[in-house]
Amino acid sequence: MRNILIILSLFVSLISISQDKDIPFDKRLFEDKKEGFNEAVKEIKLGDYHFYDGTDNDLVLSLNHYLKAQEFNPYSSMLNFKIGVCYLNSNQKFKSFDHLEFAYRVNPEVDENVKFYLAQAYQLNGDFENAIKFYGEFKDQIKEGDQAQRMFINKKISECRNGVKMKANPIRVWIDNLGDSINTPYPEFSPVISADNRVLFFTARRPDSYGGKTDQTGYHFEDIYISTREYGEEWTSAVNIGGPINTESHDATVGLAPDGKSLLTYKGINSKNGDVLITREKEDGTWEVPVSLGTNINTKNHESSASLSFDEKTLFFVSDQPGGFGQHDIYVSYWDEEKSEWGAPQNLGSTINTEYEEKGVFFHPDNRTLYFSSNGHTNIGGLDIFKTVYDAETGEWSKPQNIGYPINTPDDDIYFVVTGNERYAYYSSYRKDGYGEKDIYKITFLGDKKNALLADADLMDADYDWEESSDIVENIDTTSNNNNNVTIVSTFEDVKTVVIKGKVTDGKTKSGIPAHITVTNTKSNKKIDLTSNPDGSYNLIVDAGNTYAMTVSGDSYTISSKTITIEKKQAGGEIVVNFELYPPVQGESFTLRNIYFDFDKYGLRDQSVDELNKLAKIMKDHPTMVIELGGHTDTRGDSNYNQILSENRAKVAKDYLVKKGIDASRIQTKGYGETQPEIPDSEIDKLNGRKEKNDAHQKNRRTVVTVIRE
Repeated sequence: MRNILIILSLFVSLISISQDKDIPFDKRLFEDKKEGFNEAVKEIKLGDYHFYDGTDNDLVLSLNHYLKAQEFNPYSSMLNFKIGVCYLNSNQKFKSFDHLEFAYRVNPEVDENVKFYLAQAYQLNGDFENAIKFYGEFKDQIKEGDQAQRMFINKKISECRNGVKMKANPIRVWIDNLGDSINTPYPEFSPVISADNRVLFFTARRPDSYGGKTDQTGYHFEDIYISTREYGEEWTSAVNIGGPINTESHDATVGLAPDGKSLLTYKGINSKNGDVLITREKEDGTWEVPVSLGTNINTKNHESSASLSFDEKTLFFVSDQPGGFGQHDIYVSYWDEEKSEWGAPQNLGSTINTEYEEKGVFFHPDNRTLYFSSNGHTNIGGLDIFKTVYDAETGEWSKPQNIGYPINTPDDDIYFVVTGNERYAYYSSYRKDGYGEKDIYKITFLGDKKNALLADADLMDADYDWEESSDIVENIDTTSNNNNNVTIVSTFEDVKTVVIKGKVTDGKTKSGIPAHITVTNTKSNKKIDLTSNPDGSYNLIVDAGNTYAMTVSGDSYTISSKTITIEKKQAGGEIVVNFELYPPVQGESFTLRNIYFDFDKYGLRDQSVDELNKLAKIMKDHPTMVIELGGHTDTRGDSNYNQILSENRAKVAKDYLVKKGIDASRIQTKGYGETQPEIPDSEIDKLNGRKEKNDAHQKNRRTVVTVIRE
């Protein structure tokens, strides 16, 4: 029963220890309560048996016995000291302070290390000044030759000084408990989300675990749970995802591809060894059997965390394999197309990895921002969450920045994930008003202070129910006049990205189909290549304030293309772009919208080659196909000149296809000049602004492909 009792004991109220007198376990003081005294002493001895073994699990077992003894006598300084130490090494660290403070107050000599543990308790409670005081006094006790312990205390003092600065300069966030549809009295942690904030996986240790097993502390084995939501709606009640993902062993969430269709999981082998697996959702909504990421990723050491890039070609993961900078380091591996395996890992280097722990890696779908947890760098205690950004031009990562208080606390903060639009984040945390031992929380970034917070329309979002949210645990207001130089990052005002999502379907059957998608920034010519899911769905992250050429093709289908202009004011939002593809049928036409010609010119722009490359592939896949390339101009300029211009544009496109290996006899060209505009001048004249009119004229400058023969 002890493993059940310990769980219950973690949630009962503490017996008052407010008096200022130390009452030791001396049988002479309890002559009239011999039976209770003997039973309490027995519990202390059982607790001591585990206490002096020193591991976290042993201390948790000790706690159960000590709490029973405390019911008999709550005023022993030594017992309270041991209970405080046990709580410090449990998942209920906040409960340590009352016991340690009492023990020191009534008996400052209770143990030579009491100031060290009390300093930790002050730090955990955010009382950094008192923590510095007690760390300093303990440091004076350290023997002259014990440099390792002296360095450790210096680090703790440095953490507290960082904490003083960050607490005086909080970032403005709301932190909401996700509620009882997600959280229970049992531990919930390690959330992973899709980029569009619609799918949530997390790990929990609940009685309905797939294997039904418990460990020696009474907690059930880890299992993976799933919840979904519609836009603007709440999360559905989470359910155990079951087999084949969950097994009788420990199974935990590690990472999720931005589209929510590929899930990275952790399978625990033992306390020092575990592997990262991957599973993918099938068309019928079930999941494949998880498979190992291969020997370049999984070793005989401990691989505990991983994150995929949006195209699933880059993997960041955490390992304590030999040769690193510290205990666990972050590594990167690239997918080898020829070998169909992950390549040899590369350590991310000393800018990111320290001599301490780096864990909980998350690569944002913007393809440049990496979040991770570390108890090195400028942390304020335990593992803190940091942010670093990759510079593609220099090939270097920026100096990691602590994302700030109150997201980061003096306890461990880990498994932090950010939505694609960067407005929200999720992580697990133990808080006094939570449902259980750990809960999952949603963070809303508010940005710079407004005069009337809830009246500001630019902070409102259909994806967040401002009126119904009643469980806000932090509403941090940056009103401090403190001038400490602390950088604040990851705020609402910093949002620069937009989620583009949609579905590719068969134009006739309307069923989803897998497709190849190319997205090109028309200014920088930077490209994103991805493949939609088997059901045709896709999503990706792009920067706002740009125009993107999107080209979609599929096996045995033609091409569909669109040009999307995203204003900067749309940052943090979501845009839905759907495509329909059709089989190449004789007599049917389709438009290539991203073959660009400048006004009054017929030379191809650099951005034009993607669609022509896809057209070349279609013709190679259909070797008997004959097509007509029809050139079209806008209506500006002389009509006769435009006719010649359109003919030249069609010929330029043909020449490119011939260079790609297509027989010239299979390509006919025809110029239509300005005779068939998609947007007539009467409509263009109604548009406001030069940019809108130029965009309309651009749509008229197009190439139409007609299938003459299949």
